[in-house]
Amino acid sequence: MPLDPNAIGTKTDPQLFQWTDRDTLLYALGVGAGTADLAFTTENSHEITQQVLPTYAVIACLPFAAAGLIGSFNFAMLLHGSQAIRLYEPLPPAGKLSVVAEVADIQDKGEGKNAVVMLKATGTDPDTSKVVAETLATAVIRGEGGFGGQPGQRPAAPEIPDREPDSKIALPTREDQALIYRLSGDRNPLHSDPWFARELAGFPKPILHGLCTYGVAGRALVAELGGNDATKVNAIAARFTSPVFPGETLTTSIWRTEPGRAVFRTEASNPDGSDARLVLEDGAAEYSD
Repeated sequence: MPLDPNAIGTKTDPQLFQWTDRDTLLYALGVGAGTADLAFTTENSHEITQQVLPTYAVIACLPFAAAGLIGSFNFAMLLHGSQAIRLYEPLPPAGKLSVVAEVADIQDKGEGKNAVVMLKATGTDPDTSKVVAETLATAVIRGEGGFGGQPGQRPAAPEIPDREPDSKIALPTREDQALIYRLSGDRNPLHSDPWFARELAGFPKPILHGLCTYGVAGRALVAELGGNDATKVNAIAARFTSPVFPGETLTTSIWRTEPGRAVFRTEASNPDGSDARLVLEDGAAEYSD
C-alpha cells in the first residue's frame, strides 16, 4: 500500500512521556553545552538553578509516531526536512507530557518525485490538560510521489534582512558529539557506525543528528535573544539543508526583525573556518524581552 492521502488529520492515541533532570542534563551535553553552561549541565551548582533548553521539546513532544499512520514506505528514503517547536510554558527539568501525534499534511510532488509529510505533536500536562508544547516536523520521502495526493505548497520562507546580522555566535561541536546526542533517544547507526555511514549512506564518516545541529542553534538563540534565560525563547523553526560532521563549528547568524521576533541561519565549517556551508536556513524564532 502506498502513502494514503486520506491519513491527513489522523492522530495517535495519547502517549505519556516522562523525563528526569538527568535526561535534560544529558540532552544539554548532547547539543554541546559544557562547563560554561552550568545552568543547563548541572542541577546542584551554587546559586545556579537548572534550566532546560527549549529545543528539548523535540525529545519530549515527538511527532514521528504519526508516521505509522500514513501508509507504507521505505524508511531509508526518509529525510528530515524541517523542524519547529513552540512552547506555551517552559519545560521543567523533570516532568511529563501526554503527547498526541497527528498527520498534519501529505503532499504529492508527482510520479517519480518526492512526497512531503508534515507531522505534528501536541504535548499537554496530563494533570491539567493544558497545552505545554507543540512540535512540527517535515519529512521528505524520496521517490514516493505519485500516490494521488495534492501537491501542496511550501511555506513562505522568512526574509533575511539585507544587512549584517545583529550577532554571530560560533559554537564548536566535539568529535564524539553524535555519540552523546544519541543517548537522548536517536540510536540510528548513521550517526555512530563508520561502516554504516560509509557503505550504506555514502558519507565518509558518521554525520551529526540534524536535531543536534538544531539544538546547538537553539543554544545560540537562547544566548542572544534570551540573555541565557531559556524561558524567554518560546518558538524556533528551521529547515535542514546540509549534513554536519562531528567536530565542526556551527556559527549562527541572528537578525532581530521586530519586537519578539528574529530570523537566523547556521553555517558549519572546520574549526579553522574552511569548508563553510549553510546547514540551517529559513530560521525563525520568537522570544520575550
